[in-house]
Amino acid sequence: MTAASGSEGKGTQVSPRRLSRLVLAFAATLIGLSTLSLLYVGRIASEEADQQAAVTERTLFVNALKDRQSLIARDQLSVSRWDRSVKYITLKFREAFIEEEFVGSLWFDFGHDRTFLFDPGGEIVMSAHEDRVDFTRRTADPAGDLALIAKRAVERHNANRIAIAGGYGQKQVTSSEVGRIAEFAIAEIDGEPMIATAMAVVPDDEDVALPDGAPFIVISAKPIDGDLVRDLNSQLDFADLTFSSGAGGKVPLVSASGRAIGSFDWKGAAPGSHIWQVVVPVSILLSSLLALASLFIVHHIRRLSLRLEESEQRNRALALRDPLSGLANRLSFGHALEAAAEKAQGSRFAVIAGDLDRFKAINDSWGHAAGDLVIRTVAARLTEVVGTSGLVGRIGGDEFVILVDAFSDRARLSLLASQIMTAVGQPITLDNGITTDVGISLGIAVAPDDAAGANAIMATADRALYASKDGGRGRTCFAGDEGGEPHGHAHGASHAA
Repeated sequence: MTAASGSEGKGTQVSPRRLSRLVLAFAATLIGLSTLSLLYVGRIASEEADQQAAVTERTLFVNALKDRQSLIARDQLSVSRWDRSVKYITLKFREAFIEEEFVGSLWFDFGHDRTFLFDPGGEIVMSAHEDRVDFTRRTADPAGDLALIAKRAVERHNANRIAIAGGYGQKQVTSSEVGRIAEFAIAEIDGEPMIATAMAVVPDDEDVALPDGAPFIVISAKPIDGDLVRDLNSQLDFADLTFSSGAGGKVPLVSASGRAIGSFDWKGAAPGSHIWQVVVPVSILLSSLLALASLFIVHHIRRLSLRLEESEQRNRALALRDPLSGLANRLSFGHALEAAAEKAQGSRFAVIAGDLDRFKAINDSWGHAAGDLVIRTVAARLTEVVGTSGLVGRIGGDEFVILVDAFSDRARLSLLASQIMTAVGQPITLDNGITTDVGISLGIAVAPDDAAGANAIMATADRALYASKDGGRGRTCFAGDEGGEPHGHAHGASHAA
């Protein structure tokens, strides 16, 4: 029995060397599995971070390009939604009006390089290069970009056409909703790629009306050149943003007729590389010190999570702020306006729409960097003047909006408007030492007295702003006073009316 027992015990006993090998093998297996798992997670996280960054950058770029097209369309709206345009284009084709007031405004006031007029029959009856106007009637290629853009603009007009006294008009829209009536497109004009917008020539005050049938269509275009690339990148700050005729960039452009005419490209962010800079050292440390590496991994994962959370918070903040001025952007301002409109019956508020005067002249004379400085300076002055009385926003170009919720009586709103015009009109010293100044035109609407919903009160303030600019600019006009004398003193050229 003793011998048997000894033999049995010897057969089941594990030697220290073998046990060491088993422990080493188990530890190596565990370390290997942990390291491989971490590397796999790092690869997935890196790829996902790079893909998400690419999607975010592309979305930001597309939105910036749409903002530029919206700005062109809002410029167009000032002359295409105008009774005089209907009278002297649709009802009585007066070349002098078209050349001096219509095309002149689009070029000298807004810098639209190319302008075209299509008649109801789809023929080009006017084409302009800057301020050089050609009234030679010609038939557009029905499969070409211009004809297709004009056709789609007619369809947009028909979708928004309304009956008015004596004929037809078009639904009113705010400047932020101009995409409802304008056709945005990419076009190749005379071999040059351009961003273009088109809309119908329609009545404003409805003193005249459109006849039945298709309307006249105005198309404006700006070249996709170095200036446009710089304008876009002033909002985006992408590395090496370029436009080329090749279609291999991150955002390829397709013309209205479906032809590839180039693409935008830039050096994209690579947040995944930062993840690898953390994962690889951790993996090496884990292979030698499993326990310590485990704590190290937990620590770094927490740091990564915090970084991702901080990045997400920054992105959310950037999504609600205008990157140039730091003011509330259209999305943020729209949310605040909706919230104010929902409780307007119990708490009255006012909306002030503002548009800078003589801003284009500064851009043309001193460049876009000077224009950006003016925008930032005006934003700071508006913020200081408004203070805690409301929210200041920038909705594009040189357009500002203010939501005043601290008071809504006419006396204090008039005082605030006066303070705004005084502050904005103060001299501004540019980086080159030149001193300049701008003015501002204001339109004020009070809810719910002048309008009830968010869109309606914004549209009412816009109309008051248009009346202020029509009255000579550098003025304040309250909703309901459009037919009377606006408040303030004109500082710039009058709107062509």
